[in-house]
Amino acid sequence: MGCIGSNISNHRKHPARRGLRRFNGLTVVCLVGFAVLADGLAQVEYQPGQCYFGRSNYVEYLAGDLPVILSAPHGGALKPAEIPDRKSGEFVPDAYTEELARTVYRVIHDRFGHYPHVVICRLQRRKLDVNRAPGEAAGGDPRAEQAWQEYHGFIEIARSNVLASTGKGFYMDLHGHSNPIKRVELGYCLSEDQLANTDSVLNQADCAGRSTIRGLAQRGHLPFAELLRGTNSFGALLAAKGYPAVPSPAMPSPGQGNYYFNGGYSVRRYCTANGSFIDGLQMELNLAGVRDTPTNRTRFCLALAEVLDSFFKDHFGLDLKRSPAR
Repeated sequence: MGCIGSNISNHRKHPARRGLRRFNGLTVVCLVGFAVLADGLAQVEYQPGQCYFGRSNYVEYLAGDLPVILSAPHGGALKPAEIPDRKSGEFVPDAYTEELARTVYRVIHDRFGHYPHVVICRLQRRKLDVNRAPGEAAGGDPRAEQAWQEYHGFIEIARSNVLASTGKGFYMDLHGHSNPIKRVELGYCLSEDQLANTDSVLNQADCAGRSTIRGLAQRGHLPFAELLRGTNSFGALLAAKGYPAVPSPAMPSPGQGNYYFNGGYSVRRYCTANGSFIDGLQMELNLAGVRDTPTNRTRFCLALAEVLDSFFKDHFGLDLKRSPAR
């Protein structure tokens, strides 16, 4: 799998300056200039299997043709002098999540013959935190703010593509955690206290409507608690591949006193906001055995591809090997 440049000579109405550059031996489309925001990004014809960059290559979009979107907000390593360090917020990076996202892109293509959509922030988290609202994310720096706009602009492009193709899709925001419990934490924007409830309480309360899988809950034939942590839930499918997950049948809730990431800015924006949304989750991955080596990353991504295959067939009625026409 490689990224090749598009023919962009006919995009004359685009307000930004364009050009082709070489990056790690690949030809990529570069979108340059402060005018490259939502409207400008939307005018580019994105081709599956190709890479697109924002200003100074701070943000990268690997275009896809599957109803699957992944983002990696905290794995970047770039520390440009032109962007000052943020003075407040979280600064700890999620090691190897950028590499993991690239591995997912390759492995899914190898399995299905089609590409997911992948958006990567290549800036170090101390420079920009794209999983925060704009004010906190960029620390007031205009160059960081532009990178934030480009990152979310690319996710919006991917979401629009998915909704136009299938009317439904799945979004995963990739993170890493350092909790001592070796497990994958799946964030559905439900708190530890909510997950501690019985299935009957979860099914009766308004948890489904506030979760990141409310679309599945509205369309599906299964009770919400079954979608969340039943035998065919995302967590159950991961656990069956050797990656313990919460919530799942074996771990229906994080457990009293165990810290748990239930979902941040991006999944709330794209999976729970009013209007045009898709289903999804925030995925917090332990380091050892998942993120730490190329071999372990590939092994996990192979398992994730199988999980997605089953999940889409069971809950979306879609075969990922038969990508919808674009």
